[in-house]
Amino acid sequence: MPDYKPNQFVRAFAVLALVAALIAVGVIVATSDGGSDGDDGAQVTSNGPNKRGRTAVERGVWIIRSGDTLGRISEQTGIEIDTLIQLNPDLDPQALLEGQRIALR
Repeated sequence: MPDYKPNQFVRAFAVLALVAALIAVGVIVATSDGGSDGDDGAQVTSNGPNKRGRTAVERGVWIIRSGDTLGRISEQTGIEIDTLIQLNPDLDPQALLEGQRIALR
């Protein structure tokens, strides 16, 4: 049986590939927004409600559509997330259902 002799070039290439992969992952993580759609529970800064938000505020009710989150509703209506939660104490922010109605005032 012949003696096994490791290839130094392959070993060096493997180490360099690992380092390059770690750098790539670091850059991707640092530049990504975490996969969120703008709703990370952070303070909402808005110039006021958009057209759909104004209409909902005038009616006093928001009807949940697919993809809605409390953060997005807050951005569109100009109403703080904490206020939405206070107005809707039985609301589970993690389980919003399409067609569900949320009080805005």
